[in-house]
Amino acid sequence: MNPHKWFLTNMDCCCLWVANPSTMSDALSTDPEYLKNVGTASKMAETVDYKDWQIALSRRFRAIKLWVVLRRYGAAGMRAHIRRHIQMAEWFEHVVAVDERFEVVVPRNFSLVCFRLRPRFMADKAVEALNRDLLAAVNASGRAFMTHFVVDDKFVIRLAVGGSMTEMRHVRAAWELLKEKANDLIATGC
Repeated sequence: MNPHKWFLTNMDCCCLWVANPSTMSDALSTDPEYLKNVGTASKMAETVDYKDWQIALSRRFRAIKLWVVLRRYGAAGMRAHIRRHIQMAEWFEHVVAVDERFEVVVPRNFSLVCFRLRPRFMADKAVEALNRDLLAAVNASGRAFMTHFVVDDKFVIRLAVGGSMTEMRHVRAAWELLKEKANDLIATGC
């Protein structure tokens, strides 16, 4: 999990939860003799050797960034923050689904909506080119930034609601921008 994506934490802070730490350290372990510590040889099961977890030791206090945020907002505040983003994504998914020119390609996952422009009169190859052009036009506008992915050989556009300052007005503006650029592309026959 990357707290810098949804937990209001500055970059360079990651959390890692594992059910069985030994499986991960077995997979990532580099074990030259000079890196072995005395505790590892004698008490293998009891010693946690974080070098095998790939946790960088050169930068201090990464965890304190997350601790301060959790301390400031608390569990209830973090839940409210995440729920607000999910509600905005639900709204976006709904407006995409009711516009007959668009389709939601896969069901929304948390605050990620995968969709594409799908005019009924276009062949599949033309739809891919149209969506590439739509994504390029949206991103070139500088008013929103979206990414893409390929799902079942379909080029899809991804809208992720997750910025710490994102409000509903931003999501509405992104939808208006998408409709505007889609209208332009369909009108020019691209």
